[in-house]
Amino acid sequence: MNFLQFMQAIVLPLREAHPDWARLDGRQTGGNRKEAGRFYHAGRVWVVHSDTHFGPLLRASEAAQQGEDPFLVRETPRGQRLDLLPELWPDKHKYLYVYALN
Repeated sequence: MNFLQFMQAIVLPLREAHPDWARLDGRQTGGNRKEAGRFYHAGRVWVVHSDTHFGPLLRASEAAQQGEDPFLVRETPRGQRLDLLPELWPDKHKYLYVYALN
C-alpha cells in the first residue's frame, strides 16, 4: 500500500474514532515503537511507529494529494527515516517516526 492508501486505511479511521488523540497510540508522552502500519514509498517499505502524531501525517497527506512528495529521506545510525519537508512542518519537534524496513 502507498502512503495515501495507508492514510485511508489506518490513520483517518483512527483519527475519526479518537479525535482527541494527538498520537496514533493515544498516549500523551513516552516512546512507542510498536508498529502502527507500513507503506511503500520511494522504492522502500516504511514502518510507522505508534508514537507518531497525527499532525505531520495529515500535512503529508494534503501535500501528497496535490501530487507532491512530502518526505525527505534521512540517514540515521540504524538506517533511514522519513522527515517532512521543512515547509510542511516548521515545528522543531518532528513527531514523525517512520523508518525504513530493513
